[in-house]
Amino acid sequence: MTIEDVLKVLLLILSVMLVFQAYWLAGTALFPRLVGQARDRYKKPFRTTLIGLAVVVPAFFLGFMVLGQRSQPVFKVIGFVIGSVPLIAGLIGSAGLCQLIGLGLPAPGDQSQNWRRVWRGGWVLNFCYLLPFAGWFVLLPWGIISGCGVFVTSLSGNGAPRNRSRNTGRGPKRTSAPEPAAKLDDDSPRSSRLQRSQIPSGDEGSKPKPRPRRPRRPSRPKQEE
Repeated sequence: MTIEDVLKVLLLILSVMLVFQAYWLAGTALFPRLVGQARDRYKKPFRTTLIGLAVVVPAFFLGFMVLGQRSQPVFKVIGFVIGSVPLIAGLIGSAGLCQLIGLGLPAPGDQSQNWRRVWRGGWVLNFCYLLPFAGWFVLLPWGIISGCGVFVTSLSGNGAPRNRSRNTGRGPKRTSAPEPAAKLDDDSPRSSRLQRSQIPSGDEGSKPKPRPRRPRRPSRPKQEE
């Protein structure tokens, strides 16, 4: 193998990695809510993989069957579209995996520029795909299949959040009755202080109470002579 062949393979691999990054960033820019839901659904990878298999395998099988129709080229175009739709959906859905990896590698500025998490996690995932055999035949197909699974499940839950404050038929929450005040012992120092504060002093009792003033009568106007 010459240096020219090595450069061709290197440029091909780099081009594929950049295409993956472009799809991940485009999915994050166009469908930010869907990618956020896909990131949360990647926390259950077994379920998302099964859903992806249920979507990808029949789509690929149907696409290859339509491509086998050599008589009319229209069927080839339809078969190519049927086979490529799960691939594109898997790439957009796997942007949630890139975002999940980027969250585990925090950096300053992620709050204002959320796409940096996908960019950073995408490069990590791309280099994982470069591992011979395990990356080519295990990680890369799993990323596409699970991405298609989270894409489908995120579409089903992509509506407006339900109103949790609506009436559920339950009555208002009853507050517990206030506890009765504890009785104080007559011989306790606290009770003696309360009794002293309630007994009026002798000086206050000897003071005469002021009489209430009577309201003045309105003066009559003088009669003119």
